[in-house]
Amino acid sequence: MRAVCIGECMVELRQIDGDLYARAFAGDAYNTAVYLKRSAPRLRVAFLTATGDDPLSRAMRTAFAADGLEDTSAFPVQGGEPGLYMIELDAAGERRFHYWRSSSAARHWFTLLMRNGGADELMGVDLVYLSGISLAILLDEARDEAIDLLASLKGRVGRIAFDANVRLALWRDLNAARKAILPMIEIADIVRASGEDAALLYGTNEPGAQIDAFRTAGAQEIALTLGAQGCIVVTNGDEVALPAPPAKIKDTSGAGDAFTGAYLAGRLGGATPLDAARAALKIASRVVSYPGAVVPAKISHPEDTC
Repeated sequence: MRAVCIGECMVELRQIDGDLYARAFAGDAYNTAVYLKRSAPRLRVAFLTATGDDPLSRAMRTAFAADGLEDTSAFPVQGGEPGLYMIELDAAGERRFHYWRSSSAARHWFTLLMRNGGADELMGVDLVYLSGISLAILLDEARDEAIDLLASLKGRVGRIAFDANVRLALWRDLNAARKAILPMIEIADIVRASGEDAALLYGTNEPGAQIDAFRTAGAQEIALTLGAQGCIVVTNGDEVALPAPPAKIKDTSGAGDAFTGAYLAGRLGGATPLDAARAALKIASRVVSYPGAVVPAKISHPEDTC
């Protein structure tokens, strides 16, 4: 089986002590790809993106290989460079992000995909995953074309999964975000969103109303994550709330991506949505106990690293 995760990987600077920061590589689609691969080691996971050709980009591609990801669709951009973000944490482990990504090579992923096979590059794979950020970083014209291409893949790939991941700083305004994200909710076979995402999209903080809005938008299988309150899973008309395992929270960065990767691994492996969500909540609870978006495998998947 083969999955393709589409999006951006960035240089991560994580505060570890006062003015001291540690460098790593992360980004929502990349994080999801890593946790998907860890949760399903036999699954081939490709990361579709664009990278620069500078030393940081070369180190990033080395990280792809170390995480077991295929990089044949990580298209190089001559003279390009990666985006960068910095994480600051409060006492409760909640994060604040600062971004420098306007010249990120990853903004060209769709243009380069179309130069290198287009839809044929994705045809027949078992899973195509992307997020709202994967779309937000594109120019408007390319974004519209990307959504059309993904719609054309419906029924020609195993599943399409979409993480709403609304980051308003990346959009011209909320209407622009909705214009891109709502069609993807209808296209996707699996939709993952946080309560915060849903509140921005639909203007309500009430989970039941959020679920109703996703259903009205065309979503069939929904995993709505609610932080420490766990998640709500919707499939085949059934709606079930699952509690989150106890967790000692140090850093919530990457928790949603860990959930998404583990959930998708479970569904590809034949697990029911509820069983996939239970496993995903367990892994997310481990990820928040350790600093950084991509934690060591011995933290997120200790049973696989003994």
